[in-house]
Amino acid sequence: MKKNSVLITIAAAVACLLGNACRHDPLTPLEDAPTISFKDDVQPIIISNCTQAGCHGKDGREFTLISYNDIAGHVHAGSPHGSSLYKAITANAIGTMPPSPNPRLTDVDIKTIYLWIAQGANDN
Repeated sequence: MKKNSVLITIAAAVACLLGNACRHDPLTPLEDAPTISFKDDVQPIIISNCTQAGCHGKDGREFTLISYNDIAGHVHAGSPHGSSLYKAITANAIGTMPPSPNPRLTDVDIKTIYLWIAQGANDN
């Protein structure tokens, strides 16, 4: 398990050096992080920030982000940085979600989504 935490810390440092959302990568070793629940932790974040009218709700322009299957289609389980959902919520330029004038997700919300994806993006 220690090897995984070293790899996560190294990955976070490399991402920071490359300018990829370093403020969001948790420095806590993955095995020490709390287990993130889709139903209790992730889905409420997505519903409250991404499903407004005209965004990713039932009338979503491009796609919806309501159910687990909707959201799981935009993540690569175990790889936050390989997931389009994580990339969209941590982008520092055009394409950042949610779009302006909506506020960006909090660091806590982003870390929660990061950990959920890193833990395997389970439907729990």
